[in-house]
Amino acid sequence: MEKIVLDTAIKFGAGRYRQGTGILEICGEEISKFGKKAFIVAGVRAWEAVKDRLLPGFQQAGLDYVLVFYSGQCSYEAAEEYAKKCKDAGCDEVVGVGGGRIMDFSKAVAEYAGLGTVNIPTSISTCAPFTCMSVMYTPAGAKKDCWRYSHELDAVLMDMEVIANCPIRYTAAGILDAMAKRIEIQNGKPVMTLDENQINLFSAFRMAQYTYEVLEQYGPQAIEDNRRHKVTKALEDVAFIAVALTGVIANITHSFSQSAIAHSMYDGVRTHFTNEAAGALHGEIVAVGLFAQLHYNQLGAERDALKEFMRGMDMPLTLQELGVPATGQNLRILEDYLIDSPYVAPGEESLALLHEAVRQMC
Repeated sequence: MEKIVLDTAIKFGAGRYRQGTGILEICGEEISKFGKKAFIVAGVRAWEAVKDRLLPGFQQAGLDYVLVFYSGQCSYEAAEEYAKKCKDAGCDEVVGVGGGRIMDFSKAVAEYAGLGTVNIPTSISTCAPFTCMSVMYTPAGAKKDCWRYSHELDAVLMDMEVIANCPIRYTAAGILDAMAKRIEIQNGKPVMTLDENQINLFSAFRMAQYTYEVLEQYGPQAIEDNRRHKVTKALEDVAFIAVALTGVIANITHSFSQSAIAHSMYDGVRTHFTNEAAGALHGEIVAVGLFAQLHYNQLGAERDALKEFMRGMDMPLTLQELGVPATGQNLRILEDYLIDSPYVAPGEESLALLHEAVRQMC
């Protein structure tokens, strides 16, 4: 289990954030504010989706670049290896192009290289493009820890035409990953008050309440607009919340107290059921973990409404649907993993509640 060391300084996210249509065409101009030669780390499919609109702007801005594809895990070993390639190529800015894993990897590569990062997300499946940290894994894909950075990203540039053409599964996962913040910040508390919480955490909670309400109201419409590959206000609004605003929520809590049992469940699944759940997205695993989180918060009455909301977006609803058989042994493995986390209070009552909570995911 990760040992948490928090930097007391709050980083809010990215120095520049641009979202809209026609963003790919001006990425060269934006990146050239930070460097003259970009080290682009991209997923193959993501690069195919953006290159024809992206590269003319690089040429117009006089921005040189080196392109590398990466499909492995966001590991320390790989990040250090690619940082050496970056420095050997004489690059002075790291640019990530892809989904959440590439977003985290680009930040890790830049940290090893001592450079800044510009992220160009091709989905809204997580707030990783905007957070001042990377979730790190072993080369085999098990969760290792989180690498929290002492600085913000240089920029996040999100083109809505790319997002509108992304499969709806990624948008649905991003919506639930963002909605998770309100439920997880409440960890173990049916009610949150300012008197009992630090101001940054309570502020994040109030922001998360707002984002939850907006996503609950407009998320289904955004999914339908995404399904039709249409850039609409609903999709624009949901994208902003899923990436930028949820990223701010994570950052002002040091990317720590904004996640709890549901995200720890994700970590446990990635660690102990790496192969079984290899096809599940981050937000899908977190979403199933929310059923356990709600029970632990003593808010189990919200479970059915959340499940119905997820069902409307064709999301997995159980561990079994994520690829993890819900056997007694497997549930015990996940329960033991959570007991070792900082989010489960000691004592018989808390442990009994957790025992029941884990079974809400079946």
